[in-house]
Amino acid sequence: MLETLVVCKKHALAFSKEAVHSRFQFRFLSRLENLVFSNSFRPLREVANYYPAETEPAANMPLRIVIVGCGVAGTTAAFQARKTDRTAEITIVGEEALPEYSRCGLPYAFSGEVQSFQALLGYDVEFYEKVNRVRLKLGWRAVRIDVVQKKLALSRINDGAEEELSYDSLILATGASATKLPVEGANHAGVFAIRTMEGVEELANHLAETRAGKVAVIGAGLTGSEMAEALRQRQIDVIQAEIVPEILPVILDPDMASLVRARGQEHGVEYRLGSSVERIMAANGKVSGVVIDGQDFKVDAVVMAVKVKPNTDLAKDARLSLGEMGGIKTNDRMETSHPDIYAIGDCTETYDRITRRYVLFQLATTAVRQALVAGTNAAGGSSRYHGSTGVTTVKLFGLEVASFGPTTALANRIGLQPLSVRITGSTRLGYFPGGKDLTVKLMCDPHDGRVLGAQLVGEEGATLRANFVSMAGHLGMSIKALEEVETCYSPPLAPVWDPVTVAAQALIRRLDAKVTKQVPSPLKGSSAQ
Repeated sequence: MLETLVVCKKHALAFSKEAVHSRFQFRFLSRLENLVFSNSFRPLREVANYYPAETEPAANMPLRIVIVGCGVAGTTAAFQARKTDRTAEITIVGEEALPEYSRCGLPYAFSGEVQSFQALLGYDVEFYEKVNRVRLKLGWRAVRIDVVQKKLALSRINDGAEEELSYDSLILATGASATKLPVEGANHAGVFAIRTMEGVEELANHLAETRAGKVAVIGAGLTGSEMAEALRQRQIDVIQAEIVPEILPVILDPDMASLVRARGQEHGVEYRLGSSVERIMAANGKVSGVVIDGQDFKVDAVVMAVKVKPNTDLAKDARLSLGEMGGIKTNDRMETSHPDIYAIGDCTETYDRITRRYVLFQLATTAVRQALVAGTNAAGGSSRYHGSTGVTTVKLFGLEVASFGPTTALANRIGLQPLSVRITGSTRLGYFPGGKDLTVKLMCDPHDGRVLGAQLVGEEGATLRANFVSMAGHLGMSIKALEEVETCYSPPLAPVWDPVTVAAQALIRRLDAKVTKQVPSPLKGSSAQ
């Protein structure tokens, strides 16, 4: 059958996946889809030669897939690879002793809003190894990739034991690491960088042991702000320092961030904005205070939430290409610069569909979508990742905060020069009880009206509306097209004119006014005839 079958673009394929030997079922057919319609007739023998024999596993041998990193990206890739190839040998290597857990949930387990840290675990070991037949090697560090022999060298963290794993496909899901400011005293006991469950548990234990009354949080981005709220929920005083003039600088413009900061102040957070930490002081070997812009503050612990750096040492040693932002460079199949090595999640650079640049989004939603693509392709399937808008959301002090696209400052720096408007509407009609104010900021390109971003802050309704506007940005819609989308209405649920629609109408008026100003009068500069 495989020697004589002919593929014709004018007729349905004369075979099914079940008719093809299991070895070819996914790796062969995925390559076939790119060739079926390239010519009128093509012998299948010729098509099969498209896939080089030397890169195929030996006959009747299962595909060996090794994944470095047991976070949400690595776990998702493993399960997707299993769905794609039921016979593959899949191994996950992870440095932590635990399988995948929700890093995003750590502040909520710390505050007590989530019952326990253990509740954050996604799956138990049995679900990996028995249900999905995915082998776990936890407590092991990947130290070297032999790209020629296709081998991964490992070192066991607790005793230094060494081992090698052979692979046909390798997926790097090495994540990112929290960093500490290079200031005097940064290594004192009582200074914590928040990234792992172990680190947050150590912080909780330290606060209990010292009966902490006040903590300094350095950095007022997403993680720093979540930890400041969690500390206040534990009745601990917080002083929060941020080097730029406003909180949440990556996702919000200052006028929108000020709404969140005001709520944080109402909940007791003391902010020091536009400030630098100069020194961390200690007494009896433990943190006793910080110096911020020359002023001393007594604290019992310091939480560093300043920067997350992609873990790329393994990739650099293997001479894989890195991007301008320092993450691993991939194509839309999540392939790196070396055949059969993929990279996903926080260690990679992601194509931003709004700015059309490669950036470090480092979001769980980005990671899992990249993982689906890499897991499929590593197992012989065919899938592509087309980029992200960076849409993100967080809940702080009772406010939903959501955004996508660049801030105005970033947009201006890269030459987009956006037009923007800000309005405040209600999530329900005025006469119906329970409506909440929702502040919406929209941005568009001044030349073609393309939606460039949105920022939303309110007690309800911000997150789902951000998803809605992000879809418009993802599809490259104009602000006029967004305004024309009809939204649902019911007095208990939504107003006739949604706040996003009202903002879009206001932005269209501003866009039209700008265009009118730029069009010269037909009489200007003309002479009488």
